[in-house]
Amino acid sequence: MGEWLSNNGVAFRCIQYEPTEIDEKRFISFSIAFDRSKDILNPLSLGAIAREPSYYWHNIARADQKWWEYLVEAKQIPACFDSAPGDQGEKILTSYISGDIIVAYSKGFGAIGWGVIEKPESYKLAKIGGAEDRLDGDCMHRLSINWKAVATELSEGIKPADVRDNFDIYHPLGTSVSIDPFKAKRLIEELNIKCKRV
Repeated sequence: MGEWLSNNGVAFRCIQYEPTEIDEKRFISFSIAFDRSKDILNPLSLGAIAREPSYYWHNIARADQKWWEYLVEAKQIPACFDSAPGDQGEKILTSYISGDIIVAYSKGFGAIGWGVIEKPESYKLAKIGGAEDRLDGDCMHRLSINWKAVATELSEGIKPADVRDNFDIYHPLGTSVSIDPFKAKRLIEELNIKCKRV
């Protein structure tokens, strides 16, 4: 039990223990006290286990037309970082759950499309040098998305200033940033009018 609590970030202290031996195996019987201090060292986080689907900006990493066309055709969103197992790129893409709604963002062009995550288990780290390597080994983390509406040209997106002024949504400061659902729905309605339905 102590190992489970520790592995799940629950702060506790052993207040009394008693060593025992059964069939030449050593065990420790102990009682615990949960740490109720204000500053929790390792707070318990249930994260994606308990949350409902939500709305997110997702930065496509490169403001490049061919790259965007590839992502639309491949039905993918990328993440970069080190393009290595377990890095922040993998953590971001595997944090999405089924039903999450993604608004694609491209620096300088703004909101360029939207889609729904339907298969979060589709995450993969593409092979460097393989057919999916379109950026010389960069942005190899990939997740499938069901695109609903996309800008044919990046220049057809809703510009960052217009997104800010008309929808009160600011550009993402990271790869993935949550968006207020009410504001996101309004932005998606505009993308449905302005962009090609898929």
